[in-house]
Amino acid sequence: MIRIALFLTAFLLCVWYAFKAGGKPERGAMLAQGLALLITVSTGFLRVSGDFLSLLLGWLLADVLLLILLVVLALRANRLWTIVLAGLQLAAVFVHLAKILYPALPAFGYALFLQMWAWPMLLATGVGIRNHQRRLRQQGTDPDWVIRTRTNAAAE
Repeated sequence: MIRIALFLTAFLLCVWYAFKAGGKPERGAMLAQGLALLITVSTGFLRVSGDFLSLLLGWLLADVLLLILLVVLALRANRLWTIVLAGLQLAAVFVHLAKILYPALPAFGYALFLQMWAWPMLLATGVGIRNHQRRLRQQGTDPDWVIRTRTNAAAE
């Protein structure tokens, strides 16, 4: 339970930092991660935390939804770190795929690899917020979204 309390503390600090110092992409990333956390908790996080013998459908739903939200964010945001965030989430979805393809995957391995991606995601978000603040200090501006014009939209 201590690891859960530590993660929730780190998560809440990252939410606070995103809303205090981040731009819209940083806030959006934390809102998406918060939604996934709520879905995970509501699908029985505390009940299943010791039983990873079978595929966790609620967690799979939360992870796929978060992946979709982060990919959309990465495509629209004027930030490179959002691509890293989406990649880390893709790795979490691959863990579910591994459990589907290999149901005998040991419970400890499934649990470990499923939960370990959340920490680097918080770190990537925190670094993204810090870099946003650095760009604001150095350049005075840091556009949140990729600007699409008719000429570059036609080229796509």
